[in-house]
Amino acid sequence: MRLFLAVLVIASGARAGVSVAPEARGSALFDQGNAAYLSGETSRAVAAYEALLQERTVSPELETNLGAAYFRQGKRGLAALHLERALFLDPSDDDARADLQEVRRGNVDKLEGDQDEGGTEAIARILAPLPGRAASVAFVALWCAAWALLGVNGLRPRSAVANAATLCFVFSAVSALATFGAAASHRLTLKRAVVVAQAAPAREGPSERAASHFEVHEGTALRVEDEEQGFRRVRLANGLTGWVPAAAVELVVPRGWSDQRRL
Repeated sequence: MRLFLAVLVIASGARAGVSVAPEARGSALFDQGNAAYLSGETSRAVAAYEALLQERTVSPELETNLGAAYFRQGKRGLAALHLERALFLDPSDDDARADLQEVRRGNVDKLEGDQDEGGTEAIARILAPLPGRAASVAFVALWCAAWALLGVNGLRPRSAVANAATLCFVFSAVSALATFGAAASHRLTLKRAVVVAQAAPAREGPSERAASHFEVHEGTALRVEDEEQGFRRVRLANGLTGWVPAAAVELVVPRGWSDQRRL
């Protein structure tokens, strides 16, 4: 698996009360983690990378390296989780995707659609780069401009004005698609999760007393549909649903990431 050796960039939390690590300390920790990984001291590498996460560092390189370190320790669930997070931060990272496929080759759960993330997740991955907020602003501006041009053309018909109005309508439609795509991608990604426990029973209800008909195993990707009483209702790529202990699965996009920015 690849290891990023580049200098890490520190991101700060936007909320009041979130501490910001100095860039020099962040770079030093990242370098320490890389050196430990390359020398085979994966426990030290994981400790350094996790310390950076505790300091609110957001970086696809950090997530990829941490995923590689966990994979070397044999912790497939945590490896898959952090590689998924690397892809969330940088959907174009083909190397992280290849690493994730390598991790999943050893998964116990062999689910149809899991390797390619299933239909909806694949669509979400494709639409993820679309600039939702910018596209929505562009849609409003282009839509208004198109109708204004149509009004002008109605008072004094000119082919150039009519063509400009048509172009504005076309580009506003593209902007609307980008807005919808980005919103759909965001909703789907927020529900995506990975099993980090070695195994967990999937029950019929949010209780230890509820019957269990199957288990989920580490590294399996799924969607979280509900949460109640310390359990999460999950849906697998093959459509199976069940309630698993909340600690057994981790969301790819943890709560609070929306408050952070990369520099």
